[in-house]
Amino acid sequence: MGTTMHRQTLVALLVLVVCLHPAIAASAEEDKQPPPIEWIYLRASALDMTAKLGARKGRAEHLARGTLAPVFKTTEKDGVKWAQVRILNLATTRPQVGWVESDHADVLPPDSYPSDAELLGRLGTPYVDDFTAKHTDVARFLVRKGPGAPLLLCYVFARPLPTAKLVVFTPSQGRFLPGASLDFPISEMQAGIIALEIRDLLGDANECLISREPFRERPETRGLNLIIRRIEGDKFRIVWQAPVEFRNLAEFRSQVQILQPPEKNIGAPGTTTTGEVTFRQRANQQDPIWKGKVEFFLFGREKAVDSVTIERVCPWDGKEFTPLR
Repeated sequence: MGTTMHRQTLVALLVLVVCLHPAIAASAEEDKQPPPIEWIYLRASALDMTAKLGARKGRAEHLARGTLAPVFKTTEKDGVKWAQVRILNLATTRPQVGWVESDHADVLPPDSYPSDAELLGRLGTPYVDDFTAKHTDVARFLVRKGPGAPLLLCYVFARPLPTAKLVVFTPSQGRFLPGASLDFPISEMQAGIIALEIRDLLGDANECLISREPFRERPETRGLNLIIRRIEGDKFRIVWQAPVEFRNLAEFRSQVQILQPPEKNIGAPGTTTTGEVTFRQRANQQDPIWKGKVEFFLFGREKAVDSVTIERVCPWDGKEFTPLR
């Protein structure tokens, strides 16, 4: 009787531990994940991923252009082909499984790309540590560089480590070798990349990486940058950067001071900025357009006392996109 009760108590405690620790649950789920039967690549456009097969309404996750995802099941419903895929949600840093319409994606053979374990092995220490590897997820993208095979771009999120890694793997004689990489600090105060897409902005078949990256300088100085990078040799190069959110209420001016041109007010003391970036087609290129608003605050006032709206096109100047400010 006592032994039976003791075993039941242990089982209950184990279930509670798994439920209270999502990382452990996610790892257990990953251990059961079979190898992919194929890959899908979102070369031309983004797709929505839904938890339920065939669902066209309700909440859906956005799979950005350039995403490469493993496929574990395929089926057809009402004349539409569906694929079950697994991704790393960059905003939540958790893996998710769902369904996408595979008619709108490129389908690649299962042996086209290596497993996560093989990629981590190429990165070496500390990613080959058993505990670290078990609690690591990888978001994959393809970046086209001219007429050759595309580069494999991976965002590697290892929960036991203080940094996430963005790394390029180059195909070479049937293997993928690590090249250019960036580390992003991860903590409660600082995140890494929360969104990433791939676009050919210059029309030269050398695609750009467009990421959204939170920043925090002080408790009341924080925001979100949109950053455009290109891969040049063994390095990432930033060719444009602009905040789409910027809150600077750590200090205030004695009175509202509106600078000219108005984009100079972005990030000024006593201001909050909200904006969005779209892309305008010009010949064979796409230029970023920043459109948003800066609101001005005075110390002790809860509501903004003034504001300015901004819209600016930032064309390519031959080396980079024209800075916003």
